[in-house]
Amino acid sequence: MLRYRRYRVFVAFAVIALFALYRFGAPSASWQDTASSQPQPISNWWPRPQLPHETKKLDLEIPIAKVSQTLRRPPPVVPASSPIDRLPIEQASPDEAAERPTITSAPTSSEPIRWKKQTEHFPVPSTALIQLPTGKPIAIPRIQHAFKPESAAEKADREEKLEVIRNVFKRSWDGYREYAWLQDELSPTSGRFRNPFAGWGATLVDALDTLWIMGLREEFDEAAKAVDKIDFTTTPRNDIPLFETTIRYLGGLLAAYDISGGQYKNLLHKAVELAEVLMSAFDTPNRMPETYYHWKPNYPSAPRRAGTSAVLAEIGSLSLEFTRLSQLTGDQKYYDAVARITDNLEEFQNKTRLPGMWPVLVDISGCKLVDHSAPQPVVETSSVIQEPESSTAAEAQSTATLEVLLSPNGKEYKPLDLPDPVVLVAGTSPSEPAQPPKALRRRQLGNVQAIYEEDGPAPTPIGPHCEDQPFLSAAGSGDEEYTLGGMSDSTYEYLPKEWLLLGGLVDKYRAMYESSADVIRKNLIFRPMVPDEADVLFSGKLHVPPPGENKPRLEAEYAHLTCFAGGMFGMGAKVYDRPEDLEIAKKLTEGCVWSYDMTATGIMPEAFISTPCQDIHDCKWNETRYWNEIDPNAQERIDSYKLAMERYEKEMISASAWYASQLAAMTATPTPSASNAVVEVAATATSGVTGADASQNPAARKRQLDVEPHSNSRPNTVPSFQGSLDRKVIIEDGDPILLGQQDEALQPATPVQSSSDEPQPEFDAETSTPTMPEFPYVYSPLPPTSHEDLVKNRIEQDRLPKGVVAFPARNYILRPEAIESVWYMYRITGSPHWREAGWRMFLAIESATATTFGNSAIDDVTKKDPVLRDEMESFWLAETLKYFYLLFSEESVVSLDEWVLNTEAHPFKRPK
Repeated sequence: MLRYRRYRVFVAFAVIALFALYRFGAPSASWQDTASSQPQPISNWWPRPQLPHETKKLDLEIPIAKVSQTLRRPPPVVPASSPIDRLPIEQASPDEAAERPTITSAPTSSEPIRWKKQTEHFPVPSTALIQLPTGKPIAIPRIQHAFKPESAAEKADREEKLEVIRNVFKRSWDGYREYAWLQDELSPTSGRFRNPFAGWGATLVDALDTLWIMGLREEFDEAAKAVDKIDFTTTPRNDIPLFETTIRYLGGLLAAYDISGGQYKNLLHKAVELAEVLMSAFDTPNRMPETYYHWKPNYPSAPRRAGTSAVLAEIGSLSLEFTRLSQLTGDQKYYDAVARITDNLEEFQNKTRLPGMWPVLVDISGCKLVDHSAPQPVVETSSVIQEPESSTAAEAQSTATLEVLLSPNGKEYKPLDLPDPVVLVAGTSPSEPAQPPKALRRRQLGNVQAIYEEDGPAPTPIGPHCEDQPFLSAAGSGDEEYTLGGMSDSTYEYLPKEWLLLGGLVDKYRAMYESSADVIRKNLIFRPMVPDEADVLFSGKLHVPPPGENKPRLEAEYAHLTCFAGGMFGMGAKVYDRPEDLEIAKKLTEGCVWSYDMTATGIMPEAFISTPCQDIHDCKWNETRYWNEIDPNAQERIDSYKLAMERYEKEMISASAWYASQLAAMTATPTPSASNAVVEVAATATSGVTGADASQNPAARKRQLDVEPHSNSRPNTVPSFQGSLDRKVIIEDGDPILLGQQDEALQPATPVQSSSDEPQPEFDAETSTPTMPEFPYVYSPLPPTSHEDLVKNRIEQDRLPKGVVAFPARNYILRPEAIESVWYMYRITGSPHWREAGWRMFLAIESATATTFGNSAIDDVTKKDPVLRDEMESFWLAETLKYFYLLFSEESVVSLDEWVLNTEAHPFKRPK
């Protein structure tokens, strides 16, 4: 029977459907035609019925609506960032950009924050500036070999190689120009870009002089003009890395100006513009720079100190660039800035734990905290100092309440208590203005020490209360590290180069270099044990503990960064007449060539560990010693296993004795029943199950099974088990097991846990089964891997060439240091061997790193097919390809007797 209530929903639906057919079935344009007559957005394609329009204007009396309101916009959202924002800014690849719709961001009214020149807190009066040396440069010995004219065949071969190298450069430059123009670096695999520095076009500036050297004049002209678009007053970073910015940007601009003969004046103007920003990093009490300069106005407006743990290379590798800028502009303040660093390094050089060298981390703060009745906060890297209140505009900038500032390491520094005002040189009366000093007590300004006359009033210190302090090691009570590798390298490199740039007129650079070279030769340079017994040298790391503790320890690690040392020793040997150092230079460079030849790709890794020879003059290959270096803990593993076995045997004896005692404490073992004895089971109702469910559903009731032995039974009673009526219990090897239906597998019976309060049957202790004791767990040690197996497996798995113990870093990031020394050796010795080695290195690098848009860093040089990492450092164009090109150029191109190259391979003109 049809019931209306049950089908009323279907009836309603039918009525609606009929109405829709009648309403929209008129012979007018169909909704499909209407919809297709005009394009509709994809998200809104369904037709909408026409809505009635109101013909009479709605006019409501709302008083507040008639009041003029000022439009208020919310402040722009500023993304959170750390004080050192190193995250790259990437751009979509060309393919991705073509597929994605163009999105135009809404314009923002907020202008980017820009650097502003602040009134210096610790200025150096012009009369106190350290001046460039004057006079005619001294006669410096010739560096380059006297080359003979080449044959026609040699010239053709050389020029063919030059063209190949130039084409590789052009591919990388074109990729940068198309996909990363005015950005820091190209991502050569994806066609994107990165900005790891300040976003000021690092590759463009870094490659300027290479463009000129390779004869790419049109590209140079375009790039030199594009430099004007770089804005050095703002950057996405919160800080400016002083070292990297100096060697890449400032060095690149000055070298491009020099190499082009001063034709492009804008390059020098932009160099000055950048230097003004960088000079602000030197505005500290002792005029030592902040190695990561926080440029935003709220940071430099407050006085700051230099760091307590500065990287040696970051303070010792600024001299060439700032010196050359002073030479070109005549402004002495740039040279003064780096000369003060040199003075401190000179004073510190013979006071370290390894006199003659400097540790990789140095306290350059100049502040030794002193307790003045009240505890003062310990000020670490880039600490903030607050100036006293003053009515002048310059001093008013530092009197505002300081917010919590962040150092480059992310630490918080809160404002310090306001000290008394700083008095420089006061006049004799209130109406007499302060006068500049007549004489300096020290060049070093120390702890905010004012410049004053010898007979003038004592300066007032600015908190925290400090005593003047020279450079110190930042290692504290730990080991100090001394190396020619990363964190130190270019400090030593710049000593002879600065001497050359100053025309040999400042002799301290020569003395500092020769002192360090002797210590390096004695303590860091070693001969590695290699299978072909090649006579090569490496330079390692020396770890020096505090006095009175263990002896210094040499770490036989050789890093790609250290490969510059061959060129440095070669140059020092020529200009300082140290012929024995030239042999050291050759062998150090040969060590880098050997390091290239040893890998599957033919490229040296970032770092590897070798085995140092006991004797630098006699070093035979010793397979046993090499294996012991790979597996130095073989004997310890054997000894540890022996101790573990002894402990295991003792524990077994103890456990066995305990187990025997437990068995003895038990009653005598009864006569065992026969295995697999069948026991009849009589089922009885389980007490404690009550209620309707128990009476209505007998199958659901629990049953207590009393087990009686059927035959050959033991005198002991078997505990009750839960089961159905048609199951039996068997005794198998002393364990009760339920027998179910024929199609069920045997399974252990489950004891019934009664919830009834009724008394349970008591078991006679004489007839119950005693619980057997469990034997204690005693773990036996696994035998150790044999020395032979471990070494063979490690050599195979880690792809260790013979002579290499381990790879701390397997990657290659297009570094130039090895080819740099090869070029120096060719120019110094004139041997064609170095050109042959250099060409082999070039082919290996190009084969492993070439991409569509340039060349990329790779993940592992020990693989035959390494993975491209989509990174192309700016020094690939600035240094690596430049050195390859110069290796096959005519020897007069960038002659070492006319030019001196900074650590980024930027050539500066030597004085005549």
